[in-house]
Amino acid sequence: PFLNIGVGSRPVSMGGAFIATANDITSLYWNPAGASRVVGNEAFFAHTKWFADITYNWAGALLNMGDLGSVGLSLTYLDYGKMEVTTLREPDGTGEMFTAKDYSLALTYAYNLTDRFSIGGNLKYINQSIWNSSASAIAVDLGILFYSDLYGLRMAATITNFGTDMKMDGKDLYV
Repeated sequence: PFLNIGVGSRPVSMGGAFIATANDITSLYWNPAGASRVVGNEAFFAHTKWFADITYNWAGALLNMGDLGSVGLSLTYLDYGKMEVTTLREPDGTGEMFTAKDYSLALTYAYNLTDRFSIGGNLKYINQSIWNSSASAIAVDLGILFYSDLYGLRMAATITNFGTDMKMDGKDLYV
């Protein structure tokens, strides 16, 4: 679920209706095809502190290589903070602390096939961990973006987080 947390104030304020607009570095998240439409190089860092010591961080960098397309790298990191270990025998806590965190690292490539049609994709490594257990997966995002001559109409489509299943593994699951 952490992969569905939106990135960027403009796209989030648009209610996530951004895949056809994707024209800045946040396109690495919303529609990788939009990365090919970014003029120049960009970097973006976001840090959000939520309730209960939960923090959400996103960082991305985009390199426009001209006629060769665009290459980007992004990192999503959700940290749930430290929590106290409780058991049936010690419901008020054992004195031990544990952490839980999720992260995703994505490599992006986007290319303009024509002056109006772009394609792009992300290759992602995803990891979730809680105390002594973790799960990881590989996933892809694919996007297309088309600029029409009809009244500035833009059409886009994406498929996101399509990949292998995640299954938790670790010594905490054997109890």
